[in-house]
Amino acid sequence: MLPIFLVPALIQALPALPSGFTIPDGLRIKEGTLQVFPYDVETFDVLKTLEQAPLHVQVKGKTWRFMLESSGVRQGILSLQQKLRPVMDANGWTWKWEQRGVAQRVSGSQETWIKIAPSGGAALQIVLIQPGLPRTIKLQAPGKVPEIPTPDGDFAYVTPWPGAQLVTSADSQSPVGVDLGGGNQTIMIVNWIEKEYSLPDPPSGIEFVTAYRMALESLGWEIEGDLHGSLVQLQAIYLKDDRDIRLTLRLVGNAMAISVADVGLQKPK
Repeated sequence: MLPIFLVPALIQALPALPSGFTIPDGLRIKEGTLQVFPYDVETFDVLKTLEQAPLHVQVKGKTWRFMLESSGVRQGILSLQQKLRPVMDANGWTWKWEQRGVAQRVSGSQETWIKIAPSGGAALQIVLIQPGLPRTIKLQAPGKVPEIPTPDGDFAYVTPWPGAQLVTSADSQSPVGVDLGGGNQTIMIVNWIEKEYSLPDPPSGIEFVTAYRMALESLGWEIEGDLHGSLVQLQAIYLKDDRDIRLTLRLVGNAMAISVADVGLQKPK
C-alpha cells in the first residue's frame, strides 16, 4: 500500500520583529499572543537618577505586543529574565529603568523602545515600539450643495477606513443644539444617517482617531471631542459654506460606524 501524505495547512510566517531584538535560545513567542499595530501608543517610565522623579515618556508608532515563554520545561519569571537581558545587552539596548523592564535602542535614525513585564508566573509581556506617524486618510470637503447618500453608498465627504465593507445603513433621530441666527439658540430633533462597516484589518484606536482628526481638521472641520480608550470615538462639526453638518465616528473591534446629521438641511427656513 502506498503511504498517505497529509498536506499541512498553509503556515503563515510570523511578522518580523524589530531589528536588534533577538529571542534567546530556550524562549519562544507564546502561541496566539503576537499582535502588530502600524500605529499605537505606549507610556514608558524612565528613571534618570534616584533623586529625580521618574519621567513618563509617551511613544507613538509601529507596535509589537506579545508574550515570551520557555520553549521547553516551564520556567518562572526570573529564569526568563535571566535569559533575555544578556542578549539585549549584547544587542546594544540601554536600560532606562531596569527594575521596570524599560530599555531603548538607537541604531542610526531608528529608535526602538521596549517594556518587559511579568505575565502570570511563567511568561513575560513584551511591548516593542518604533516611533512613527499614523497612516493617512484622504477626505474631501463637503460641497456647497447638500449631498444625500444612497443606502448602499458611502458619504461623499467622510469615507470609511481603507478595506472597510458596508454592512448596514439606517436612520435615527436625536436632539442637537442649533444656531438659528440672530442670537437664537434652540434644541432640534434631527435625522441622523448611520452607516456601519466591517473592518478585516482594523487600526488601533489611537491611529483611527489621529488619522481622521488630521484629515478632518485639514478641511475645516472643528473637532468637538475624541476618545481612544475603551471607547474609541470622534465628534466633529462642519460650519463652512453655510453648511451645518454633525459627525460622529466610532471604532468597535472589527467594525466602525459613521453617523452624520445634515442639520443645515433640516433647519426651519
